[in-house]
Amino acid sequence: MKWGVTCFFENRRDFAKVLEIAPQFPLSYLEIRGEQPFFAPEVLSEKELDFFRNIIDRSGLKVTLHSTFYDINLATINSFLRKATLECYRRYLDLAGELGTEIMVLHGGLLHRDAVDIPELLKTARRNLVDNLRSLADYAAGKGVKIGLENSPPNRNHLMIPGWQQQVEILKATNRPNVGAVFDVAHAYLHRLDIETYYRKIEPYLIEIHAHNNDGSDDQHRAIGRGVIDYAALFGNHRVTVPVVLEIRNFAEAIESLEWIQKFG
Repeated sequence: MKWGVTCFFENRRDFAKVLEIAPQFPLSYLEIRGEQPFFAPEVLSEKELDFFRNIIDRSGLKVTLHSTFYDINLATINSFLRKATLECYRRYLDLAGELGTEIMVLHGGLLHRDAVDIPELLKTARRNLVDNLRSLADYAAGKGVKIGLENSPPNRNHLMIPGWQQQVEILKATNRPNVGAVFDVAHAYLHRLDIETYYRKIEPYLIEIHAHNNDGSDDQHRAIGRGVIDYAALFGNHRVTVPVVLEIRNFAEAIESLEWIQKFG
């Protein structure tokens, strides 16, 4: 399997620890978490970008980028915010291109819970999500980057991508060869969805998997062996060919997860 890792780094000095672990574990991918204050277009100077390039080159790992999840909504029904959202994600794609990123991951957004019962607004949110994905896919194609649409964790508002049915529907409507599915196993579990069914249904569209664990109540991003999700069964039952990125909340549990995959084989 093609394993990758990321964790919720808050400073760039800690990111350099990647160089310590890359030779020790069967790693192929490094995912960069694109959030402030760590990594975002508006806070990165050219010198700071060179720091990331240097770490990536020295690690020998391929790169995926999880673009911002905070304060953004790809399905927004507000036309002013929609323009800003597209501009934001284009700047992330610029960064992805400069770093030789293979996949840029994003979430499908939501519709406010007070608006979900208005059919026209739900229709607008869906149409905007598809149109925005098409626009970003065309921009990404010129940079050699694929876009991965991820299923979201539970939210009080109406999620556009809570499960495989909506994910497949949006991907089919988007109809771009460089847009595929990112299956976050733990997010699906928190929605009380059957993991085996989800995997089978989304497999034809898969370009990446996110693996982390929780106690079934919250999106905790614990070590892969610390929680209620049986990853040994999932990975043992399927021949997974896409990158599997361990999205872990801190460095210590990231190491613990890498030790788990060594034992798993």
